[in-house]
Formats: sequence, structure tokens, C-alpha cells
Amino acid sequence: MDTLVSDLQAHLAEVSITGKELDKQLLRKFDRQVTESITEPVRDTLIQQLAEVLPNLEQDPAPVTNLIELLVSPNTYTFTRVLEIKPVVDFEAGLSTPSSPINLVTLSLLSKAQDSKGDVGIVASRPPVVAALIKLWLSTPDTAVASSAHRLLVNLLTADLQGQGSPSEIYTQSLLWRRVFRDKDAYGSIYRICSLSTAGQEGQLSKRDKTVAQARLLDLVVKIDCHFIRESQIPEVENHYGVKEGGLLDFATSRMVEYEDDVLMHMTLIDFFAELLKPDHSLVKTTRALSDPSYALHTLQFLEQRGLHSRTISYFMEPAKHNSSDLTHLYGRSANYVANYASFYPSHFLNSPCVLLKTLARLGEVFHAMSSGRWAQGKTPKHDLHVLASLPRLALLPGRTFISPIFFLPTKPANEDVLQTLATIFHGPASQQSSDTLISSNDDALEHSAARALYYLYLEDNPDMWHNVVKTADTIALKKEALAAIALIKAVITADWSALPSAPDPANPTLPTESKLAEKCQSPQGLPLTGILAICAEPTLSTVVPYLLRPAQTFSNLVGGGKGDVESAAFRVARNKYDAILALKSRLEEVAQETEELKPMVTAIEKRLASGIMGGNDAVGSAVGTLEL
Repeated sequence: MDTLVSDLQAHLAEVSITGKELDKQLLRKFDRQVTESITEPVRDTLIQQLAEVLPNLEQDPAPVTNLIELLVSPNTYTFTRVLEIKPVVDFEAGLSTPSSPINLVTLSLLSKAQDSKGDVGIVASRPPVVAALIKLWLSTPDTAVASSAHRLLVNLLTADLQGQGSPSEIYTQSLLWRRVFRDKDAYGSIYRICSLSTAGQEGQLSKRDKTVAQARLLDLVVKIDCHFIRESQIPEVENHYGVKEGGLLDFATSRMVEYEDDVLMHMTLIDFFAELLKPDHSLVKTTRALSDPSYALHTLQFLEQRGLHSRTISYFMEPAKHNSSDLTHLYGRSANYVANYASFYPSHFLNSPCVLLKTLARLGEVFHAMSSGRWAQGKTPKHDLHVLASLPRLALLPGRTFISPIFFLPTKPANEDVLQTLATIFHGPASQQSSDTLISSNDDALEHSAARALYYLYLEDNPDMWHNVVKTADTIALKKEALAAIALIKAVITADWSALPSAPDPANPTLPTESKLAEKCQSPQGLPLTGILAICAEPTLSTVVPYLLRPAQTFSNLVGGGKGDVESAAFRVARNKYDAILALKSRLEEVAQETEELKPMVTAIEKRLASGIMGGNDAVGSAVGTLEL
């Protein structure tokens, strides 16, 4: 390796003095392994030589810039050492050149500042560098350069918020935030580059390139959302581009994009709105969004006040009012927005009767129009099923003016998306881990109660449900459907349901009482309270449990089929079935201690688990199942 280093040093010295053409093969020999093993003095010497060669290079600079990036990549190479490079790194020139390799190496050198708030402050103290970084990020035609500039800007801004104190105190101490959002030139350049009002002017981007810049701005805004984004910073700049109140968020959402004439930007805008609805969308951890749930509600209020919420959901709820060619691109994105809205703001959704009823009506219309043949062929309305699975379960309970859309979903013919949707609904809400949830513990309990009610009501309406599900789970020729069927079984096994109220709940009129549900399901003795007890009762006791205890199916004709082949359909289905049996054993052990008659079942399950993932070959049901479509 010493010889290689000596050869390179000698070659670089010759190139610097004589202008000799670079030996690209020699430079390429310096891979990551080599550059990580050299001594620090040698590293510094090589970087100095490369820095001297680069400004006068008349050929492709990529071999030089790539090697510089490798040499500075170790974490031990700090921003202080970058500043000591001779000749001094001209960050502004490196960011302003049209050469992508030089852009990338300059960004790589600047990225060393993101490890220290003090180093970020040094970058912030150089206004031309910050302005050049913003311009490069928004204007470069090279997507790799734009992505690198985006990451650097996000990382620098995030690092700038390190420190102690209240959010307002931290922001006051954050020099880069103040440089970007309180410096008229830097802040104004964002509006100037992204505004279509300046398209075609001298020195400005074309309309097409401006829409690319707009998409990049939206991508950044959602990641660094905070009061700097939402509140006015420099009214003179904002007013010039039509923003009368608010700040960059108002410009980006309401003033910047001409969505009527640009369906691609309209798609991007709706995706942005859907992401903005997520309470934890911002990477800026000191923002109030993580400590104050009401901050997330401000997002929805912002979208409502500007008419963006109603406009966006209309493409899903009222498609007949829109151009059919636009719907091809916007319907699914609107559905995703509705799904996020209903999922993250369930109380608001439930207390918006017009939106609630239109959503249910739309879903019912779509599912009712589906034929058995379309379900069997897998031509499913995925966007609509996504919305259905995201709705508060209280919204799906029958008792409104029309049939709940869940009752239009069939378990025969087998359909992967339908089975996954039913699994999500019947299991109940996932446990809330985040402190910024907008769902109260009382709402969570109601959702668990509603999930249980929906399960029994659906089963009453579809008495062959478990027969169909088990048949699908045993049909490994339809791998995706079989896996979804097993997931549904496991979802019910692990469901943590809650009992229904003993008396009607005026606040939730569609939520039945415990006795009313038992009456509707023709179960005078009452209904099991948990998923595991439901599995241990009919009709699942004589369908699902025997299926789980049977050996797994095999299908030797499948490519790579056979026992133990982790890539085979048979083994994957068997493995998921085994996981469901493990879940059954775990939940059953919790209740078997209090219920003596369940202990023999635990013993049978332990025996099945002891036989391994595939189980024995001699049990009933070892032949390949076929599905009757």
C-alpha cells in the first residue's frame, strides 16, 4: 500500500506542475478499504494535493472528487480539518459551478459541519455559502446533487437545534435557522426561485424547472415544519408573492402551485398534504408537535381554513364532480389523504357528519359494484380498502341510513386485500406508543369495543367466514391469499377487545350494548370478550383450531418447493401458520390458568409445535388444497 500511496503522490505532483493528464486507473485503486487504512498525515497530504490539482483540471473531475469524498468520509475527519485544507475550500464556488462532481464533493465537505452546532454556526456566518446552497438545492438539474443538498440542509438545520432550554430559546440560538428564514436575501431566494410569477425572466428557471423546485421545497417543508415555516418571517418578501398572513407554509400550499393546469404538481401537493397530517411528520424534534397534540390539530385547521382540506377530499368522496382524466392520477392520492385524516384525527372525522356519511356512501358504492369475478381476479379497489381500514371502527358500526361498507366485503372468493382489511379492522387499534397521539385512552377503549362488535356482526352476516378463511389458508397454490388468511386468524387470536357498555351510550348511538349485540348474534348466553376466547368458541373451535393443529401443506410442484426451503411458497405459508400457532399458545396460556377445560388444548398445541414448522405427514389434510372460485 505504501508503494501505491507514493505512486499517487508523485503522479499528483507531476499533474500539478506540468498539467499532465490524470491517471484515472491509479486513482480508482484507492477504494474505501485503502483510504480507511492510511495514516492521518498521509490523508492530509493527499487531500492537499488533490485540492491543488482540482481548480486547474481540464478533464472530468469525478476521479479526483470521488477520491476526496472517500478520504474525508471517516467520522474522525472533522469540519475543523476541512477548514484547514490548503488552498482554502471555496464553498460558494463549489456550490455554484455547473459541474456535478464538484457540487457533490463540496456538499460532502460541508456535511462535516452537521456534527456540531458550533460548526453549523460557522456555515451560517457565511451568507454567500448559505445562499449558494439554497440555490443549488432548488435549481440544479442533477437529481443526485439535489438529493445531497436536501439531506445536508435538513441535517444542518436539525443539528442547529441542539441545546438546552425552551423551543423559543433554542430557536433564538440557532444561527442557521435565522440565516435561512430571517435573512432577506436567503429567504427571498426561496420564493423567487419557486414562484411561477418570475418564470422566463432573465436569470430565472423555466416553468418546468420551477415546478421541480416547488416539489423540492414541499419535500423540505414537511420535514422541518415548525413555527419558522408557519409564521411570518419577513412580511415584505411574503407580501410580494401573495402571502398576506402566515409564512412559507402558506406560500407553498396556497400560492406557489398552479394545480389546475399541472396534474403532476397537483399529485405532489396532495401527497404533501397527506404527509403533513401525520403528527410526527417533522424531523425537528424541538417543535411543539411532539409535546403538544393540539399543535397537530393546527395543521388540520390550517388546511380547512384555506379550503385545501375540502378540495382534497372531494376527489375521493365526490369523483363525479371532477374530470375523469384527472381522477386517474388524483383519486388514489385523495384516498390516502382521507385515510390519514380519519386515522390521525378520528374524533374530528366522527364529528364531521357530512364527511363521514359521504365517505361511507362512497365506500359502499364501490364495494357494492364489485362482482365476484373481479374479487377473484384480484382487481380490487385498493385505495378504497385502505380508506376503510383507516376509518374509526365506530364509523363502521351499522345503524346509519345505509349498510355499513364492511358487510360488502366477501371472504369467498379469496382476495388478499379484503382479508388484510378485515384483519386490521377486527384486531382493533394498534397500541399507542407515541406521546403525541391524538387518540385519548377513552377513544382507544371504544375502538376496541367497536372492533369486537364488528367481528361478531360480520360473522353473523357471513356464517361461512371461517370455513372460507381456513380453506384459503390451506391453499398454498394461492400463496398471497393463504398468507392473508393466516394473518386474519392471527389478528383475531391476538385481538385485545373491550366489553360493550351495559346501557346505551348517547355520545355513540351506533355502539350497541352488550345485551343488544348478543341478541343480534343469537347468543343469549353472551359472547366471548376477547379474541382468544372467540377462537376457543364455535364456530372457530371446530374450524380454525383443527386447521392450526394439522401439519402444514406441501406442494412439491412449486419451484423450489419442499420442506425446509425458505423460498418456497409451502414453507413460507407453513412458517406463518406456525407463528399463528405460537400466538395461540401464548394467549391461551394466559386464560388457561383460570379455565380448566382449556388445558387439554394447550397440551395439543404444544405437541403440534414440537413437531416443527411443517409438522408430520400422516395427518388428515396433507394433500394440496384447492380453492373453489
